[in-house]
Order: sequence, then C-alpha cells, then structure tokens
Amino acid sequence: MNHKNLPKVFLQTGDCFFGVQPTLVTTVLGSCLGVTIHAPEKGIGTICHAFLPDSSESRGGHEPQICRYVDTALLNMLESLDKIGIPRRDLVIKMFGGSSGIAVQGMKRTSYDIGRRNIDMARKLLRFARLEVKREDVGGSRGRKLMFNTFTGEVWLKKLNGMALEDQR
Repeated sequence: MNHKNLPKVFLQTGDCFFGVQPTLVTTVLGSCLGVTIHAPEKGIGTICHAFLPDSSESRGGHEPQICRYVDTALLNMLESLDKIGIPRRDLVIKMFGGSSGIAVQGMKRTSYDIGRRNIDMARKLLRFARLEVKREDVGGSRGRKLMFNTFTGEVWLKKLNGMALEDQR
C-alpha cells in the first residue's frame, strides 16, 4: 500500500488515534512518549502521544484526559483492541520519544526527568500486561518526528537533527 495515498492525521500532544481504516499518523515527540500498537492480522493500529507518566498526579479532581498520561493511554489502547476481539499475543508494540531535552551545563538530572519517567511507566505497564516491545527508540536528548501507518504497522522515524532511521516492518 502506497502511504502517499493514505489519509493523514497529525497527532497532538495528549491525544490517541485508533485506526480501523488505513491512515498515516504523524507526530513530533520530545519528552513525550509515543507508543504504537499494531494488529497485523487485522490491519488495525493505534498510537498515543502521552506527555505525563501517571494519571494519579492529575490536579483539580477532574477526570484526566485519558491520552495525556502514559498509564491511562496504554490501558485505553489495549482495552479498545480487547473490545474488538484482537488477542494481545498478536500485537506488535513499538515505543518512541521520552527524551530528556538538552542538557544544560552544570545542571544535574533529577527524578523529575519526565522523559525517563514516561519510558519507565510504559515499560512497567507493558511488563505487567506481559507484552513485549518489538522496537524502541527512546531517551537521549533529541526530539523525534514519526509517521505511523496504521494498516501496515510501519513506523518512519526522523531524529530532529536530521539523522533518519527507517523501519520496514
């Protein structure tokens, strides 16, 4: 399938996309975490752009925006796939982003490193669900632009300083 003919969606920070029709989803990640989950047998894919690790840190007593947080985004994505009968053993999971930003001379990294905390939360939840990440490009100090084909599961990744990596499923 030629990705140039696919409908295109730009995924904003704090959003998820569930593609039952072939779609090319693009997003840009810094400390935020992008997780793609693909069901190859069905040609269905979902992606999140979560920017905080834990919904329990939500302030104000309002129900959190589900895809704003890594924990609730992943649970929502997995439950959505469960509801349409896709066995978890058939899922292909990839994870991107979680950069720490540009290091400032003389500043120490703290436990508040959001990128690292986002990565750790995703790994913890996926390990608990007994799901394996098939590919990841996480951490570091560079942002990433990615394009996800929801039908094929292919992810094209470009590091923001111009170094390109390609994933041919």
